Amino acid sequence: MRNRYTILIMLFLSSIFASASMADETLNATVDRAWGLLLGDEVNVRVDISSVELGINKSSLPQQEKRYGTWLYLKTIDVDVETLVFHYQVVNVPVKNTSIETPKFDVKQQDEKWIVIPSIPLTIGPSLAVAGGISNLEAKSDISPTLISTVEAKQQLKLFVMVAILSGLVLAFWHFGWKTKNRQPFAQAVHDLSRLTFHTVTPDQAARILHTAFNHTSGTIVVYGELEKLMNQYPWLMPLKNDIELFYKQSELHFFARKAEQGPDINDVRKLAKACRSKEMLA
Repeated sequence: MRNRYTILIMLFLSSIFASASMADETLNATVDRAWGLLLGDEVNVRVDISSVELGINKSSLPQQEKRYGTWLYLKTIDVDVETLVFHYQVVNVPVKNTSIETPKFDVKQQDEKWIVIPSIPLTIGPSLAVAGGISNLEAKSDISPTLISTVEAKQQLKLFVMVAILSGLVLAFWHFGWKTKNRQPFAQAVHDLSRLTFHTVTPDQAARILHTAFNHTSGTIVVYGELEKLMNQYPWLMPLKNDIELFYKQSELHFFARKAEQGPDINDVRKLAKACRSKEMLA
């Protein structure tokens, strides 16, 4: 029985000595901010390891990105030759100001000896400083929104509408008034022929449109016998003399002969009108 007690006492003493040998050196630590800490604040614990000759065994450092205790979260650890920096963040706060301590860690040196990272006291406070209960809180009224002036936008819109209306009027006047009024005879003939579809236009209509262009060009009614006079008066028609004479012969046989023959071909009339328009534009 005595031997059993003796063994227990020896084991107890050996554990004490082992613990003492494991953490036989405590390092100096400082904190950049020890009070007034609120939820989300960061605090940095700086540990001086200049006295550690062989350096720190990094594998013995505590796990990073982990919550330690109720209040603090260890984000990262910066390891330098002379300094260890523990970056904490406050992830929980009490209902009133409370004193806490940073975690205490045992780390190894390169020679397998243990050293102690001491804890540092901190003071953390609640998210809201409430005196006498939340019922005493006075909520601020909503801030009136800043009104944006629409005067400039309205003026620009009015200007745009006026410009659009004016442009539309000018375009309509040019298309239906000035353009038609100032269109030359053969250009007008091509325009009129293009408005007639092949299903509705007849040889008579096509021929009359082209005759009208020749009449307006000369200022009088042009007949087959006066084509030479027309060519002399408007020499730019001379390259088309044969086509013009053929057109007038066909028209004369169709409109004035006792036995009316087929009128000029519609396609030929269109081609002659376009050819005359080309010469007219260059004249």
